[in-house]
Amino acid sequence: MKNCPVCFSEVYEQAIKCPHCLTFIKPRTNEGQFWGTCLMVAGILIGIFSYIWFLTDADNIRLQFMDVGIFLAYLGFLIYGFGTFRSWFQLSKLKDEETIDQDRKRCFFCGSIIDARAIKCSHCYSYLRQERGKLLATFGVVSGILILTTAYIMFLANNLKTESYMQVGIYVILAGVMIFLLLVIRRRYTKEY
Repeated sequence: MKNCPVCFSEVYEQAIKCPHCLTFIKPRTNEGQFWGTCLMVAGILIGIFSYIWFLTDADNIRLQFMDVGIFLAYLGFLIYGFGTFRSWFQLSKLKDEETIDQDRKRCFFCGSIIDARAIKCSHCYSYLRQERGKLLATFGVVSGILILTTAYIMFLANNLKTESYMQVGIYVILAGVMIFLLLVIRRRYTKEY
């Protein structure tokens, strides 16, 4: 056991979230999330300044800067997403998880012992690893919304690429919605009663 650095309650040794004050004990940001955030911020700043620059005097150089900003923002978003997926999909099992009986398991986040069928911890309110599909679906929908937002900005700038951005955004949103629907259908028809 160790102490939470915020509320000083005793928590499980390998816990990354305190079940009492709900504070993350260890930082969850990995390299992909860090560099993805840096690229997103850089891309957004370049995009904003080039768009303002474009509004003052429209020409192709300003549009190219806008494209670079959009590309960096999307690249950062993808790197952040892949960093998140990597941290979710490659989690190692807790050392003493196998010592708990069939009806109980240990929450990956806070280390509390919970029902084996639970998808959300009743102590720290974290979604457990079984929810990875919903994370992927949400990532797809958010990506599509960002692409549609870009299409709208490109439309305001009278860029010829607007239609292709809109099509890609709609397809990505539809893919995310389809993944979510497949998860719902799979859960509905594979439930054990």
